[in-house]
Amino acid sequence: MILVDDVPVVPGSDPPSPSQVLEILAALTDNPTLLSASHSFRNTPEKRFSISEESGLGSITQPKCVYVFQREYAIVDPALVDVVGTDEATTCVGLVIRNRSNGKISIAHLDSPAIVEMGLAQMLSQIFYHDLQDEMDVHVIGGFEDASLKRINHSDGSEIHGKVGGYSLPLCIKLIETLLRRQEKFHIQTFFVLGHNTRRDADGRAYPIITGFLVSRDIQWVCIPRLF
Repeated sequence: MILVDDVPVVPGSDPPSPSQVLEILAALTDNPTLLSASHSFRNTPEKRFSISEESGLGSITQPKCVYVFQREYAIVDPALVDVVGTDEATTCVGLVIRNRSNGKISIAHLDSPAIVEMGLAQMLSQIFYHDLQDEMDVHVIGGFEDASLKRINHSDGSEIHGKVGGYSLPLCIKLIETLLRRQEKFHIQTFFVLGHNTRRDADGRAYPIITGFLVSRDIQWVCIPRLF
């Protein structure tokens, strides 16, 4: 189950049809709360990770850090780890899930729709103990507009069509579909993907804006852009 501002995003059928998943994906990218979060994320400089900066000047002990490579995931206990992050994501998507009840965090660097279902199950296996009352904060970051969603208006309503090419869009579609199908409550906090994470050169070629991020204890486990 996906929620934004504590309001469930409910598809028209169960399981959701491909067109409904595309429509929900487009709605998430246009949601005012998530748009505001995307603007804030985009306007934060993507600096190189620095232990001295992250630990604070004058800190005696270095922070305990976990780095997640492509097609990896990590389970983080905030009592044991200070910083966790990933980078070098172009068409890949980074996923962060934090259990509000126990504070545990799972982070993954997803690179293919084929691994999403199994990957999400593994991510939740050690932070979620089958208590459907648990609430999850979710951050989705990465990918860019190597294929675009097209909105076509008809006289009888609006229909969303997806040009399901490239790599980022199919990955985002599969991720949203999987989150919708599961019973856990996923509160989307950041949805910085596709068009939000796209810049174009003078010839119109698309590139990602942000390719790395971290979450850390010092910033209350909020995502910020970083390179490692």
